[in-house]
Amino acid sequence: MITLYDLVFQDDRRPSPFCWRAKYALSHKGLKWVEEPMGFTEKQKIAFAGSQTVPVIKDGAKSVKDSWAIALHLDQAHPDKPLFESEAARILARFVGNWVDTAVHVAVFPLIVGDLYDRVRPVDQAYFRESRGPRLGTTDFSAFQAKAREKGLAAFQATLEPARRLLKEQLFLAGGRPGYPDYALAGAFLWARITSPVVLLETDDPVHAWRERMLDLFDGMGRRAKAA
Repeated sequence: MITLYDLVFQDDRRPSPFCWRAKYALSHKGLKWVEEPMGFTEKQKIAFAGSQTVPVIKDGAKSVKDSWAIALHLDQAHPDKPLFESEAARILARFVGNWVDTAVHVAVFPLIVGDLYDRVRPVDQAYFRESRGPRLGTTDFSAFQAKAREKGLAAFQATLEPARRLLKEQLFLAGGRPGYPDYALAGAFLWARITSPVVLLETDDPVHAWRERMLDLFDGMGRRAKAA
């Protein structure tokens, strides 16, 4: 059985976008796993993997850190139902993951940072302040979030334009069926959905329809997660 070390917030919320990539990858391959929740200040739980961040999996005697490395490992160790059916598919997935990391997450974070802080476990809030505060130049996360939202969601929505254009033509970023590019972007939306009530998408946006399809995948795995 595979064990997934998963970031936990208050009320057993599991918002990590990178852990969601791993969950979607495991589900895609039809693998079963158990989750070991850990807070920001419980890094000793993943010291065995030489990691400071989740996700980490333990697959038999093998430990793997980082969502991308986990995806590659799963295809190598469990070749049925591949995540990457070709080198081109793997390269595309890597590109989309990098885009989500450097553009989508960067655009989402200011819009939800106050809500994130409010939902972090009390024991982890000092860590959140000390690690995120220097990035933003403030620990008044609520005020920072309010100012970001005053500017509107246009900048965030513009970030999604490459995905929007593609999703006007096909059901998923990977084509007619969901694949790792979809899982990478879905993680960003679950990060927001689980921690914040902010409305990120208009209902007529092709990305909105795609997000609904993603929430329904794998017996509604994403939709069943506790939402804000």
